[in-house]
Amino acid sequence: MENLNTEITSEILSWVPSDSILLRCTRVSKTWRTLILNSYFASMHHHRQLQLLKQFDDELNNDNDDDDDQKYNHSNININGGGSNKVGMGLLFWIMENGILKLHYGEYYDEENINIHDNQEEQPFSCTQLLTRIIHHPPIAWRQYYRNSVVGSCNGLICLSVRHHDIDDPVYICNPITREYVYLPRLAKRIFQDCMVSGFGYHPSSNQYKVVRVYYDPLNDEDTVGYIQVYTIGDGRGWRSIGVIPFGLPANSPGISMNGALHGLDNEQRKIVAFDLADEKFRLLPAPPGVRPLRTREKNFELRELRRCLCVVYWDDQGESVEIWSLKKRKISSYDMNEQADYYFYHSWSWTREFSIELKGLSMEKYETFNPFAITKCGEVLFQHDSKILSLYDPKSATIKKLVDDAI
Repeated sequence: MENLNTEITSEILSWVPSDSILLRCTRVSKTWRTLILNSYFASMHHHRQLQLLKQFDDELNNDNDDDDDQKYNHSNININGGGSNKVGMGLLFWIMENGILKLHYGEYYDEENINIHDNQEEQPFSCTQLLTRIIHHPPIAWRQYYRNSVVGSCNGLICLSVRHHDIDDPVYICNPITREYVYLPRLAKRIFQDCMVSGFGYHPSSNQYKVVRVYYDPLNDEDTVGYIQVYTIGDGRGWRSIGVIPFGLPANSPGISMNGALHGLDNEQRKIVAFDLADEKFRLLPAPPGVRPLRTREKNFELRELRRCLCVVYWDDQGESVEIWSLKKRKISSYDMNEQADYYFYHSWSWTREFSIELKGLSMEKYETFNPFAITKCGEVLFQHDSKILSLYDPKSATIKKLVDDAI
């Protein structure tokens, strides 16, 4: 295969499973290694694997349609193991072992009409497998009050923030498949504790991965003056300072990468702020209709990425219910570009209310501890509350089931 041209070799290797053979392929020759580590191939391989997954899923659905009995053979699945064949989503999370933080990848499986309890008379829910594996990376020591968090992941690359000088600095990029990693230069300037917010995103038109960090210096400036630095992976220019923004973004809350932009929430004015990864400019987005952020309440309005959409999680004034809104494409005939200039790159998008969930039945210390983090293929909401309980909301029956207690 050494004599094949690059296009043919790329096409062949793009079908290779990433977790089994692709790592070995980098050791075949320098030519293959260079090709596999190229960002274009990484994007190509990622999309190819998604195609394979969809094809497998479609074939499985066809098989189940032919034999309905086969579809319901797995009646006692629990989240620790079982036999479901549908991958609903991937999750990244930390687990501490012997004082060392280890990053894990979990595959959450979901399938309709699977009963997750031993009691067959209970209401059947979809889903309920979480299979995990350790991601290979250099050891990161855990210290009390020191946090290490996932800033974001794009096409197989993961960006992590590492705690130093009381800030969470996004300086660690790793590829868990090739087991390669790189440390970016840390912020040299000493700033006040927890005065940095960051994000990691990918812009498809330019095929560029960018790390963005915004730091604040409240001793010398106002709290709402943020200094912006951008690091473009692979361009050799290092961190670039590109100016300031008049928004007070929340510390330790990574920006959400969606539609070629990073999104955050202004602490003071509770406005949605978008950083366009193409022109590297900040703009404001309109909030969902009827959503009124409250300055008197710290968290009645938050941003999430759910089902590959930018979402707003909004608690009502009493904290007894929560709404989840998603930003989706819409059909329009015209748009006033002059009046809404700041929103131009979202002019064909609109907010849609996806869920309205009653929280009265949950024993939560504070309503803010309701943390939705995924929506299954069957349209149910996975959420964590009280920092330890994993539950599932079924919109069809408007009921909530506890899946895991004391979850990590």
